[in-house]
Amino acid sequence: MSIAIDTTEILPLDWSQWAITNLIRGVPKVNIVQTLSDRGFSKPQIESAFYANVKIGENSSTKDIRKLSDSVKEWVGSILLQNTDEGEVTKLLLKQGYSQAEILLEIETACKNPYLKAGVKTNKLLRKREWLLNTCDDLANLARLDPSYNQQIDVIDTPPFEVFIKEYYSKHRPVVLKKGIDHWLAFEKWSPQYFLNTLGDKEIEVQFDRESDALFERYSDRHRKSMLMSDFIRMIETGGESNNYYMTANNTKKNIAAIRSVLKDTGDFGEGYRNLIGDPASNTFFWMGPKGTFTPIHHDLTNNMLVQVYGSKKVTLIPAWQVPWIYNDAHVFSEVNFPEVDLKNHPLMQNVTPIEVTFEAGDALFIPIAWWHCVDGLETSISISFTNFNAPNNYAKSFKSAQV
Repeated sequence: MSIAIDTTEILPLDWSQWAITNLIRGVPKVNIVQTLSDRGFSKPQIESAFYANVKIGENSSTKDIRKLSDSVKEWVGSILLQNTDEGEVTKLLLKQGYSQAEILLEIETACKNPYLKAGVKTNKLLRKREWLLNTCDDLANLARLDPSYNQQIDVIDTPPFEVFIKEYYSKHRPVVLKKGIDHWLAFEKWSPQYFLNTLGDKEIEVQFDRESDALFERYSDRHRKSMLMSDFIRMIETGGESNNYYMTANNTKKNIAAIRSVLKDTGDFGEGYRNLIGDPASNTFFWMGPKGTFTPIHHDLTNNMLVQVYGSKKVTLIPAWQVPWIYNDAHVFSEVNFPEVDLKNHPLMQNVTPIEVTFEAGDALFIPIAWWHCVDGLETSISISFTNFNAPNNYAKSFKSAQV
């Protein structure tokens, strides 16, 4: 027997399709009815969806309910993980041309997925940690209570190691230290000409063709090039300002054999800062390049001392506690093209407080672990960095489980 139904009391077509689709998927009818009721549909409208003589799509199939693409599903999942109101998600997807039925079906499917539920729990823990980081950052910023945190960096003569550990290393504070390498032969002797004269015939590895790749630092392995030290020095001396070629820490392992003889010109920093047991080259990293070299924003997995032996550099630092604002998209890198920040695309960056410091030959900059920084070569420069402090510094081992 056919039942006549007033068309004004028929559920809209997309919602009828949604109801039938869920029935086919095995969703209990009582749940469907409750959802439709919560959305404000009347009892006659809801009942209309379940009468066999009401045409709902082609053969009452699911083909009219489009599936969201994987990229859209990933976006929906990321939004739901943040406990964003479902209504906001719906508004955004409606603007993309999806129907309410399609959106609701996707949201309900996602919310019932045990993987998403597990992700929500993990995200809550992440939010708790971000809350703590933001609170610590705010307290340090509050009324300029601690200018050394994010407004200025101390510049001092190298103090006794115990003072450095107490005031800077243990407190996660950067500092510029002077006179720490006055006793190094390297401070007296190193220059591009010195390397040309002493190591000119040595084969070295450099980062090359960097300017062809905006992500050259992430993909440094693609930019390795072997050449003679003499050829590299001539490029530095005649090529002018450039970021296209640079001997960096990433090349050091390949270059140890070539530069080992000159590393003996270095030594302890100050008195008692470095653990020199074993091969010091295993914890020493070498940098040489022309004016114009640039190392993009990143953070290190160790506490580092960056020592300027020749020339000058500018380093821009961002406190480690500000990581929630940095858009850390992979490993130790940010997706932001810092310092040319587009706040339209990266609005959270308005919360960061960069600090610039310029240091000259003979100076050293202590960069605490996880402090974000980028480096500009202001002149032809030669630098080393070391990590073998006489203090704990093996935190990279536990980073694997925490990396993005």
